[in-house]
Amino acid sequence: MLNFAEDTAFKAGQRLTKIAQRRVNSDAGNDVKLQEDVESEMFIRELLAPTGIEVVGEEKGGDASLVSRDTPYWVVDPIDGTYNFLRGIPGVCVSIGLMRGMTPIVGAIYDFTRNELFSGGKGLGLFINSKPATPNWAKTVNQAVIMTGFPSNTDYSDQNMRAFITRMQKFKKVRMCGSAAIAMAWVASGRADCYDERRINLWDVAAGLAIVEGAGGVWKCESAGLEGKPLSFNLQAAAKEEFYV
Repeated sequence: MLNFAEDTAFKAGQRLTKIAQRRVNSDAGNDVKLQEDVESEMFIRELLAPTGIEVVGEEKGGDASLVSRDTPYWVVDPIDGTYNFLRGIPGVCVSIGLMRGMTPIVGAIYDFTRNELFSGGKGLGLFINSKPATPNWAKTVNQAVIMTGFPSNTDYSDQNMRAFITRMQKFKKVRMCGSAAIAMAWVASGRADCYDERRINLWDVAAGLAIVEGAGGVWKCESAGLEGKPLSFNLQAAAKEEFYV
């Protein structure tokens, strides 16, 4: 399944490198949807179909009750970093994770703008471009780098922004890259040490959860409690629990 996820993410990413046009389907609020997202997910679903495993995807949805059942399912983000993709900003990926309930099994994240494929799973290890890798994480939080971001349903109230600043202050540096999946891949690979994002969707992070576990990291999440969004979570992943915010 790890090899299958890697191969699928790579093929989908390579396909996207050949697409020059960007067709905007919707541009409401802080979110943008492209026709390329839809077509990429259709392509990925076709590749995953031979496994006979159900799929939950950003564009075409899926059975949200799978998170509470003992059944494996694929979780797909066909383009993570869509606005980066629209504007030509590096840091765009295809993210494919296999989960059972809320337990990550394997994940593959292919940043096709840098030709970097991150993959792994608990008990399997961490791989970058199919080569085993070991993260060199910071030893203390005052030397640690935290990755974060503001997803489209972010609460920008003064109270929430003040709480956000307070959470970030104990870290050496704060970084945002515009892709939750890549942010988690960078934590797994040791380029950063912690990831924290509120109201993030499962398809953005499912593969990253498996890869962080493969690297020996930890994570925790809770429902974001948003009406009509059962797959939205408040999530942290880190080298160790002491780096949680």
